Formats: sequence, C-alpha cells, structure tokens
Amino acid sequence: MTMDPDRPGSPQPLPTYAGLRVLLAEDEPMATKLAQGALKVMGITDIVAVRDGEQALAVLEREQGQFQLIVSDWNMPNMSGLDFLKAVRRRFPHMKFVMLTGKATREFVVAAKQHGVDAYVVKPFSPNQLRRKIEALFTL
Repeated sequence: MTMDPDRPGSPQPLPTYAGLRVLLAEDEPMATKLAQGALKVMGITDIVAVRDGEQALAVLEREQGQFQLIVSDWNMPNMSGLDFLKAVRRRFPHMKFVMLTGKATREFVVAAKQHGVDAYVVKPFSPNQLRRKIEALFTL
C-alpha cells in the first residue's frame, strides 16, 4: 500500500499494470520464470515469452508492435539483445525496452544507451528490482 499525500494515514492501492502487454525475450529458463513472476506480481498477465531475439522480432512484427513493453536478455542465441534493440528502435522507436544482463560493464551501458534502451537490470535480479525499473517507465 502507498499513502495518499493529501490524506495522511489513508491507504491507497498500489498502481496496477494489468493492461500492459509484455514481450519477454530470454533464453535462460530460470531468468524467464523470475521475470514472469515479477511481472505477474505487478498484475501483468499478458506476457509472450520467447527464447531469442529472432523469435522476439518475428512475434513483434506478426503482432504489429502491439506490446507496451519489451524485456530482453542481452546475451541470447541467434540474435543478441543489442541487435534486437536496434531492430526494435528502427521499427518501433517509442516502445519501452528493458534489457537484462549478467555483465553491466561500461561498454554494455554505453552501447545500450546509444541504441535507446530505457532501462537495464543486472542478473541475478530480484522481482523488486525489475518492478522498480518498470514502474519508473510508466507513470500512472
């Protein structure tokens, strides 16, 4: 519960993200489960999960960009998260994009920012870390 600043002591429900449709691109099964669990706790149930950037791009094209958020791993087979991000930015420049990475090196951060990533989360991550990054992208 959050508090209403206009009424001290009055509980307010947490914001809901139930209307969001999320494309999750992650090749590690445990990271996929963790991300899905974090999204579900936020009220997000419309989650399309795929195992690599090529599949994610195919789904995005087939669905004509009908997602509000992409959560993608950096290191995936067939098409890296960075290449996927570049393709998304060419076709859907305003789509919210969160990158997951096992290594938040300076090179990673610079490359991700240069290509328009909205946020990144370092693995292993907690559901709260992912939730906070997503909440920062969407103001309700």
